Amino acid sequence: MQICSEKRYGGLDIVNARIWNQVVIGKYTWWLAAKADHMWIKWVDHVYMKGKSWQEYTPSSNSRWTWRKICQIRDVMKPGYLNGKWIDNNGNYSVSSGYKWLCGQQSKVTWCPVIWTQTSIPKHSFIGWLVVQERLMTRERLLNFGFITDGACLFRQSHLETHQHLMYECKFSQLCWDLIRGWLEIDFPTPGLVAWCLNWRCKSLMKKQIVFTAIVAAWYHLWHAKNVCRLEAVLITPSVLLKQVKQDVCRRCKDRVWSLKAHKLPWEPTYD
Repeated sequence: MQICSEKRYGGLDIVNARIWNQVVIGKYTWWLAAKADHMWIKWVDHVYMKGKSWQEYTPSSNSRWTWRKICQIRDVMKPGYLNGKWIDNNGNYSVSSGYKWLCGQQSKVTWCPVIWTQTSIPKHSFIGWLVVQERLMTRERLLNFGFITDGACLFRQSHLETHQHLMYECKFSQLCWDLIRGWLEIDFPTPGLVAWCLNWRCKSLMKKQIVFTAIVAAWYHLWHAKNVCRLEAVLITPSVLLKQVKQDVCRRCKDRVWSLKAHKLPWEPTYD
């Protein structure tokens, strides 16, 4: 599952319980494959294997379920053993190396540094994670799933609420982004915002981190404003949304902003 991948691979760093269970049991298969001098190994050999090769051994149908499960995991992990040694981690098996191996090769996503900054609020980053993959439950998606009969934008009834419309193209969203651009004093495009972030060249890593934090916060508050409108019939104005973004970003970045002052950099977001 994608959510079980590392953040740099597009996931949420949630441990895959099925794979984790396999690699923990794999510790026993490693002991057997490496012929470790362990009392449990001697007991297993006496009760089950009776001198047979571990790699070729087949459990009987009346063996205990736990033992048959270990043998099953052995077949899963077998490609990772070479001449009694684990192919990674200097030849010694570990749960972490087994987990990484069993997860297989994964491709890094380019947008990870935009979403998962040190200063972004986790719930903002989660919404940002959904935004960049266009997985928010927009009214367009709800309409396609058959959950609703009208997919119109709550802010502009004449437009279908797609990801692009909700986040960038709606008049309400455009007004919010205009205010955020003015606050940050940076002219970035919308749509195409993610691509701009990836290609933006900025000498100050701190400035880049603060801008990314503000963008992710804006995505969150745009999504929040839409849901407040739907559930509470209350319209959050662009100026209020800007205030919410500024409060969140400045609260998270306050210490880092002071470090910018110490370096006498010409730029920082204002608190007013």
